[in-house]
Amino acid sequence: MRTFITPAIVLHRTRYSDRYSIYHLYTLGRGRVGVLVPERTNKRNPLRELFRPLSELEVTLEDNPKKELLRVQEARIIDPHHAVYLDAVKAAQAMFLSEFLYRVCLSPEADRDLYRFLSYALTLWDQSQRSAANFHLCFLLRLLDVLGIAPYLPLPPLEPLPFCLLDHVYTEAPRGVSLTAEQAQHLSLFSRMTFANMHCFRYHRGQRQLILDRLLDYYRLHLHDFPPLKCLPILRQLGEEELRGQILAPDGME
Repeated sequence: MRTFITPAIVLHRTRYSDRYSIYHLYTLGRGRVGVLVPERTNKRNPLRELFRPLSELEVTLEDNPKKELLRVQEARIIDPHHAVYLDAVKAAQAMFLSEFLYRVCLSPEADRDLYRFLSYALTLWDQSQRSAANFHLCFLLRLLDVLGIAPYLPLPPLEPLPFCLLDHVYTEAPRGVSLTAEQAQHLSLFSRMTFANMHCFRYHRGQRQLILDRLLDYYRLHLHDFPPLKCLPILRQLGEEELRGQILAPDGME
């Protein structure tokens, strides 16, 4: 049997039968693949323990292009991202990002830039000692560049106007989903958020929820078949105390 070895990031798990689960991986060498992993784990077959969502592995897979689901021959941990699951905020973000990437990373073609972005961002997030409250917002924002769907942001008008998320323009008559004139005043500043400075953006919970909603609206407008995410309510349940932060723009974000 021919096999191939590739780094892979675990995106999502789907129950297949009493004996197997399907794990959806995004790989460096083959893009998105689905693999069958036994439900039972033991010393001779510890695979299931390795396949935690967002873990980075090196996997040896059967090389059979005719099969939709591949079997795993071997797997070893590259980075388990353990710290993510020891922090309440990061754990909730992990559930959200796992489902989000499952819906976004669909191509069976290799995209090395996308894989490297995912690997870098997830490792940075896991190791960061600073507040992670804005990580999911920054991740979605910076991923737009990698996917090639980042909006072109013209210079903001002198008089505040709504911003159309479909056409990337400030206009009095936007089509479909848009930012209000007050919200659009903060767009230029938010677009400068990076993994290096995201902890400097002080938002309260309501502001984060609004920003996340508009980001997801943007993905829904510019990606084919992007459904509502089931885990979003869990992320919304994070309390103000856990997402500690202060108000940056009290008048324009709610």
